Amino acid sequence: MSLLLDELAERVAAGDRPALARALSLAERDPVAAAALLSRLADKPGSARVIGITGPPGAGKSTLVGVMLRQFLQRGHHVAVLAVDPSSPVTGGALLGDRFRIGESATDDRSFIRSTATRGSLGGLTIAARQMVELMDAAGFDLIMVETVGTGQSEMDIVRLADLVLVVFPPGLGDELQAIKAGILELADLLVVTKSDTAGANLACQALQTAAPLWRNAPPIHPVSALTGDGIAALADAVLAHANTSRQPARRARHITETVSRSLADSFQSLRHELDLRLAFNPAAGVSMQLLNAEHDLQASSLQVTVSVRPDGDLFQLGAVAGAFIVLASEINLRCIVGDLDMAGGRMQLLLEHADQERL
Repeated sequence: MSLLLDELAERVAAGDRPALARALSLAERDPVAAAALLSRLADKPGSARVIGITGPPGAGKSTLVGVMLRQFLQRGHHVAVLAVDPSSPVTGGALLGDRFRIGESATDDRSFIRSTATRGSLGGLTIAARQMVELMDAAGFDLIMVETVGTGQSEMDIVRLADLVLVVFPPGLGDELQAIKAGILELADLLVVTKSDTAGANLACQALQTAAPLWRNAPPIHPVSALTGDGIAALADAVLAHANTSRQPARRARHITETVSRSLADSFQSLRHELDLRLAFNPAAGVSMQLLNAEHDLQASSLQVTVSVRPDGDLFQLGAVAGAFIVLASEINLRCIVGDLDMAGGRMQLLLEHADQERL
């Protein structure tokens, strides 16, 4: 395992595209191994500026990413794009729609586009997505654009990851006061009003200009049109200028540490999401699951989970949840052990820990 990771780290650091693709796949399925890989790349200076693009569904984020990608390539940058797509309800994988909408720039050898799935993450980004950004950084890209799935106010993770955040605001939402109510807008470094060639764009800009004085920091507003190209070059200039003054030098070390400390907790949440997708009944209705580890102890090598039958549940559901946990945990290289089983009381404890690492 160690030798394989050493070789993979060398190839990623050399900018080898197949190696980067393999490393990104590793991050999606095994966050612990990916953290070990990142630790081998920790001495490689990270120089990438991370640009977060978020906003409501249908705002034109993917189209904007595509035209911005071409702008950055024309200016000589090497650009990676991570498009966080909704999860497939069948496989749990990314639906890949964003990758297709971003367009033909994927064929440029100075760009790299990858989709990843939300896998039920309410913040819009998973641990895997954060690791994938660091791997792209280590591979030598100087700009990394992260397009989130667009889930509104819950999408605060991007603020912690990116060096600057663009919030995309489409015209014609029907309620212009959403510019005031949407908390994510207050965290924007730049506001972008898309489809500026339409009549509703002026109203959207006016709504944002009216709301901006109510915020602690009023970000600049950039109307753009991907169709006509209006405002795109000016937005690219603003993004690069802002990114060069807002570098977060501790980002790499912080996220490597955060990945290790949160990987088991994140895996537990992923397993709960998979239970909802795969079990024939609603597990939340039949049983309750309580994580026993205190919040400050989530960096421990194992997690303890108590599973109890609810009043409307039955022992069959308790057994089904235990069996599903064991199977699903093995799929992501974890071990689930059943202990303190009390069938009469409808209660058991599960111990979740990392399995021995034997392969990538």
